[in-house]
Amino acid sequence: MVTNTKKQFFLCLFVFFSAAFPFQLFAQEGFTAREVEATITEIQSVQELEGGVRQYIFMAQTQYGESFLVETVDSFVAGVGFALSVGDEVDLRIIDVEDGVEVYLDDVHRESGIWWIVGFFVALTLGIGLLRGLLSLVGLAVTIAILVLGLFPLILAGTDPIVATVVASAVILGVNMHLSHGLKRQTFYAYLSTLCGLGLVLVFTQVFLAIARLSGLASEEGALLFWEIDPVQVPVGILAAGIILGAVGVLDDIAITQSEIVSELLLANPHVTRKELFTQAMRIGRHHIASAVNTLILVYAGAALPAFLLFMNQFGGYQEFLQNEIVAEEVVRTLAGTCALVLLVPLSTCFATLNPQVVDRGTKHA
Repeated sequence: MVTNTKKQFFLCLFVFFSAAFPFQLFAQEGFTAREVEATITEIQSVQELEGGVRQYIFMAQTQYGESFLVETVDSFVAGVGFALSVGDEVDLRIIDVEDGVEVYLDDVHRESGIWWIVGFFVALTLGIGLLRGLLSLVGLAVTIAILVLGLFPLILAGTDPIVATVVASAVILGVNMHLSHGLKRQTFYAYLSTLCGLGLVLVFTQVFLAIARLSGLASEEGALLFWEIDPVQVPVGILAAGIILGAVGVLDDIAITQSEIVSELLLANPHVTRKELFTQAMRIGRHHIASAVNTLILVYAGAALPAFLLFMNQFGGYQEFLQNEIVAEEVVRTLAGTCALVLLVPLSTCFATLNPQVVDRGTKHA
């Protein structure tokens, strides 16, 4: 296993430096490379390849009036999987050579499209969610701020990624749950149950990572992060942090749903006892478990689909397929969060029924 991991690690490094080699070669021979922003002024030809990939020949002009002929077949992107049209803004890499310049397409600007998508999402959330939708958007902004301004810089600075992620997750859950669902006792009890669920995710993640003997270096990103950033010296900790963070959002959903179920059952029958309330809520919770488990597996399988298909095609057999560390990472990622999720259903139901208000109403009419 260790040998296999080392091979994958050095393979990732080889790919990285191979991609950078052309620029190093140009630098050594006295050539210079620069990146410029340009606008496509003319599409001269489009060639359709298999799989929806296209190769373009187009003219592009920079803001300084320079015009360049670009052929994507010679670019580092090899082929373009999206449509290009006149007026699109692109990034070009210009390399000065003895006979002139060589021009390569680096990427296309997609900021405007992303902002349209964000605007549609915000409008949809506000239009249907109304006040709750607005509060959820505020919570989303808080989550992004905590991640970008807090968690990520801390990990890059050398803070233990697991500790930092657990603390950040607890803060995110506390802020978002009370912001979206109100400052009330019911939400607080749901939050306490999510903290228990967070602890379960932490335990299952560390145990499963040890059993599966994962290094955190299987992916190209993990290897390059470990290689390039000195303070990040615990790649398996980065992997564990990602697993914990991925499960946090589902914990919120489970805890709030079970809490609301208990409240609705109590409103429907004020004379129900606490034991009966727990039993009835668990009947619904088991359906929630079934759907949530399936959801988590599909989410992780969808995110890792290219890797799954690549290794399935490479190895063929299921035993060799599961032996690969990248595949094993996704299995552990899915099952660690799912095990915690399953246990959170009875935990959150128990917390909801232990609410003093529930006990009072249940015993008063018994």
